[in-house]
Amino acid sequence: MSGIVGGVSFDLATRELSAVAGLECLRELFDTKVQLTFDASADQRVDAQMTVHGLPGLRRARMTSTMDVHLGRKRPMLADGQDDVCLIIGTGGELAIDQRARRSVAREGDAVLLVYREPAEVHFHSMNYLSVRVPYSALVPLTKDLEAAAGRCVPREASALALLRSYVSALPAHMADLRLSGLVATHVYDLMALAIGSNADGRELALGRGVRVARLKAIEADLARDSTLSLEEIARRQNVTPRYVQMLFEDAGTTFTSYVLDIRLEAVRTMLISPRYKDWSVTSIALEAGFGDISYFNRRFRRRFSMTPTDLRNAAQQVR
Repeated sequence: MSGIVGGVSFDLATRELSAVAGLECLRELFDTKVQLTFDASADQRVDAQMTVHGLPGLRRARMTSTMDVHLGRKRPMLADGQDDVCLIIGTGGELAIDQRARRSVAREGDAVLLVYREPAEVHFHSMNYLSVRVPYSALVPLTKDLEAAAGRCVPREASALALLRSYVSALPAHMADLRLSGLVATHVYDLMALAIGSNADGRELALGRGVRVARLKAIEADLARDSTLSLEEIARRQNVTPRYVQMLFEDAGTTFTSYVLDIRLEAVRTMLISPRYKDWSVTSIALEAGFGDISYFNRRFRRRFSMTPTDLRNAAQQVR
């Protein structure tokens, strides 16, 4: 797993540095941590914010900047032995890569594949991206021809890329349990292989591991944003059947109905104790959280919190 340092995490911001110091800092960072040359003209505003989170066998990085930048992996650099694969997802501005005698241009949301064992050039017009870097050896068993995929563009419409982006974005900054971090890395490998182009065995493995986990995480994220979504609406958003959604939750040891009930009850509890909703009636809050049957809501609330919604609100007001 050359090039991947487990647990390496850091943040960088150049906003308080001079243009000269900012450029020097970025050049050193990319030279020592990213193993790419960094080239940008000094006549532009040097603003960049980069966050890197590392796990064993996996590194995630997010960069936001208005700078036009050229990154390079020149042939003499190949002697450093870095043998990783990096999927760079554009999150704003133009992104292009030159590798293996091909040029791929990515729109916002598209991704390009950088293979470290070959020379490459990456061009940014406004350097905004989310990247996932993993060992070359981790993807070889799952993909058709990883080396031939160098410099390839993965369109944003690819469902595996959307799941990968959602899954990686939701990962915590630190993960103490090595067994859990190993599972996370495996799920990322599965999703990357599907996005790049998996072989038959790799696709079967990925669909049974990484895709199911990432799909469940994406559904949970949808429900966290809007707990009123129905089973049918969730299935339509994810382009799967309602039964498939139910099976994902059953495999996780619960049901869709139980999971949504917990989210809605917690949403009601939060609203009841918040001064922001002090003028809302309990019925209005319950309806806002997605409960259509108020009698059912009251029964479930009392069972969950061992008190009525009004009692909880009154107790919260006394504390304040």
